[in-house]
Amino acid sequence: MKRVRSMLSQSPAIVIASVALVLSAAGGATAAAVSSSAPAAVRWHNLKLLNGWTWGGFSSFRAAYYLDANGVVHLRGSAHFPAPNPTVPVFQLPGGLGIRPSHILSIVLYTDTGPAEMQIQTNGKVFLHNYGTSTISDFSSFDGVSFPKG
Repeated sequence: MKRVRSMLSQSPAIVIASVALVLSAAGGATAAAVSSSAPAAVRWHNLKLLNGWTWGGFSSFRAAYYLDANGVVHLRGSAHFPAPNPTVPVFQLPGGLGIRPSHILSIVLYTDTGPAEMQIQTNGKVFLHNYGTSTISDFSSFDGVSFPKG
């Protein structure tokens, strides 16, 4: 113990590096054991699809959002429009919760015909457009879309 105190007084960096080396050799189990609380469960809020848009199917989630502790809005789910050229909003993010963006967002998402644009307006209305055509023919996924709240 005397030797450790002597090393600590002469060079705390060596002791800190040694402790870090021992902890890193133990892997993630050490870090997991230190935490005493589990993360809060995510609570998804369903979104109402509008104007003839319906659930996309294919075992995908229903359209929903949640706001995480860092102020990031996350979307998931899918939608389908039965006819080409949908120029109507898919859904509208609810107001009064601070989850609508402060400026128009254009985000790339997956559709059955390739990448497309999801436009989220400041009023919460969400439109989908394929690049160069303005048509979405069948399936569109919102999984993985996230943005900072208003």
